[in-house]
Amino acid sequence: MAIFMKAKKRGDIAFLRVPWYITCPAKPAYYANIFDAKVWISIFTDSRQAGAIWAVTGFSREPRSIPIKITLNSQLNRGIMAKKTKNIRLLSILAMFAVEVLACLASQTVRAAVQSVQVGGCKGSQPNFSTIQAAVNAAGAGATVSVCPGIYAEQITIGKSLTLLGVSKGNSDNIVIVPPPGGMLQNAVDPAPGATNPKIAAQIFAHGPATVTLKNIIIDGANNGLSGCGAPLLVGIYFQNVAGSITGADIINEIMDSPADHVCDSGLGIYIEANTGPTVAVTISAVNNFQKNGITASGYGDGSAGPVMNIYSDNVAGKGPTTDALQNGIQIGYGATGRVNQNIVSELIWNSGTSGDPRAGATAILVIASNGVTVNSNRIASAQFAIAVVSDPVYGNADGNFVTVNYINNTRLFDAIDICSNNNTVQNNDEYNSTQSGIHVDSTCTEGPGGGNSGNGNLVTNNNNNGACAGILAGFGTGNTLNPQILTVNVNNLILSGDVCSAPLASTDPSAVRPDYPGGPGHTVPFR
Repeated sequence: MAIFMKAKKRGDIAFLRVPWYITCPAKPAYYANIFDAKVWISIFTDSRQAGAIWAVTGFSREPRSIPIKITLNSQLNRGIMAKKTKNIRLLSILAMFAVEVLACLASQTVRAAVQSVQVGGCKGSQPNFSTIQAAVNAAGAGATVSVCPGIYAEQITIGKSLTLLGVSKGNSDNIVIVPPPGGMLQNAVDPAPGATNPKIAAQIFAHGPATVTLKNIIIDGANNGLSGCGAPLLVGIYFQNVAGSITGADIINEIMDSPADHVCDSGLGIYIEANTGPTVAVTISAVNNFQKNGITASGYGDGSAGPVMNIYSDNVAGKGPTTDALQNGIQIGYGATGRVNQNIVSELIWNSGTSGDPRAGATAILVIASNGVTVNSNRIASAQFAIAVVSDPVYGNADGNFVTVNYINNTRLFDAIDICSNNNTVQNNDEYNSTQSGIHVDSTCTEGPGGGNSGNGNLVTNNNNNGACAGILAGFGTGNTLNPQILTVNVNNLILSGDVCSAPLASTDPSAVRPDYPGGPGHTVPFR
């Protein structure tokens, strides 16, 4: 530590030159704060303590050359100065200041400046690395890792707060992360007690506690090398107890390589999981050609605080009619909360084949065993359930949620909105061309481990239903408010008691009828 100070009289400017930023936790009276590359330092002794004879304050845009203004404190009657004097020698003050600084240095925590880095060499003089993982390892906490256009064949693990930012070069803005040449390997473990397959192979794995921002990148899962339903779960981006955001991401081809493995419940585009309640935003991103789920947000299902989500303005598209794994577009559940707002979700149609579960249906937006979730202003087309809010007999109820102002078209086989829980609000939605019902107040679910039936106490008003077997399929529950609606037309039944409408409107869409469907209420199949 080099110290240089020069001043001749009170009020002069002196300079303290330091190679590091200083914090002094052992002496709370000393501190240094950093904000936007500017440094404000105030080093002083507490006026209530002996020796409180000076204060030093300073400000500089250059953190290594800090101007120090010397001022005198009037309390000179205690401590090492035995009495007041008008002729106090500045040299003594400066000597004391140097002694105090050196004492602080003996117990200080020294922190180097945040080191931002780049991958690909398009960001001038920043330190450059050939792989994203090497850059992440070298970056300081809170730094930005700028990734230049190119194809990066690697799996990436992030265990600190940072921003991973795709940047353009000239006319190119194509940052693509693909599996490594030898295929993907397990790099994470799902800690949730009920995880069906806790082994995870993620293209980007971020684990907390940390705050991580991912922005402007493409994740392509093709040629991942994973084989068999017992292989690690394929995931594009996996956040585990991490706060932060994913913005402008494009996740594609999270599908196992062999067609024989496409029936496995693997292949998640984005997986956000937590038991510490972090806030995570997934915005203006796209997930296409995935195997099981597009965007998944989950708690641990044990009563702990799941992630608080803002899933906003994303585009999620399933495979369309398929006999592969049953898909869900956006799933939020098991203690996760937040908002699913202004997304476009489409093409979630499952043909059961030989699965032995002919009443199962693919879902565009699924809320499972979570409370206080708002599903608002989404546009949904071609799904077997457009929106489903479902209690679970093991992991708990899905009560007290809000389904509002959504636009839904062409719900095949089942219901546009299925409310299989209690005390929810369903208002101002538009449902067009649903096979069974515009809105199903479903009494077939169990309200968590404590038991009890679903389909009670729901507020269902001011919706538009155009084209369905039943405008509202009312179940067998009690305490529901099912009127008034804005418009219910072109239906066989305005309101029908029970959980199935046995005479759906005729449809020319072959995906509306499944040869093995035996009739009766359908059900969702969440990822777990």
